[in-house]
Amino acid sequence: MLNLTLLQSASSLFIAVIIFILIIICYLFGHWLRRKAIEKNPHDSAVELGAINGTLLGLLGLLLAFTFSMASSRFDTRRQVIVEEANNIGTVILRTDIYPDSVRQLLRDNLEKYVEARIIFYRAGLDRGKIAEGFTKTDSLSHKIWLIAANYAKVNDVITRTSQLIPALNAMIDITTTRRAANEATIPDSIMYFLFILCICSAFLLGYDNKNKIDWIVVMGLAIMLSSTVFTIIDLDRPRSGLIKMDGPNQKIIELRSMFK
Repeated sequence: MLNLTLLQSASSLFIAVIIFILIIICYLFGHWLRRKAIEKNPHDSAVELGAINGTLLGLLGLLLAFTFSMASSRFDTRRQVIVEEANNIGTVILRTDIYPDSVRQLLRDNLEKYVEARIIFYRAGLDRGKIAEGFTKTDSLSHKIWLIAANYAKVNDVITRTSQLIPALNAMIDITTTRRAANEATIPDSIMYFLFILCICSAFLLGYDNKNKIDWIVVMGLAIMLSSTVFTIIDLDRPRSGLIKMDGPNQKIIELRSMFK
């Protein structure tokens, strides 16, 4: 069953909005503290934080690039796995044609149900009940299909048929585990929390370094760009929610329905 952490269960848009608000608040708070410090001690106006801010912003840029790369890599992996699964299922369906009609029809009937189970898994979203249902149906049907092929191989020694279907069937069953692992492989929460903290700290120090009047265009631009980048990273990292979805690759599995007509 899918185990969602607090970070993973929250909406990516909600997280981005919170980051946007916190960046503005921290910038304003840093600027307010600096103005108070200057009022108490005018010599504080000579203190420059350019080197510190440059280092912190460099670290922030490095972490943003690192997390974006991780999310993008996982997105590509999930897409490839889904297409590979569709190809594996299609291969099994085609290779049932080399079996006698009685066995072929039995295999195809169960394969049709198997395809529907995989579609249920895809359309489940974050519904844990439907995800569990998809897993249960997939496991049950794959076991049943395997038994049909294995029992036929025991009573019929036609090696050609067995050697063609069994490897393809193995690949079809194994890819479900690969896909499940790919879906659950997200950026560790500790890295994401560190990214959030770094965004907030950078905004605070930038505000503290600003001794002049607040330029709202700069502040809003900083908040929008950082929160938008965080939103994109989180959205890429989530295969079942957000704006960036796997509709295209999953359509390949839905198209397998036409092979049973």
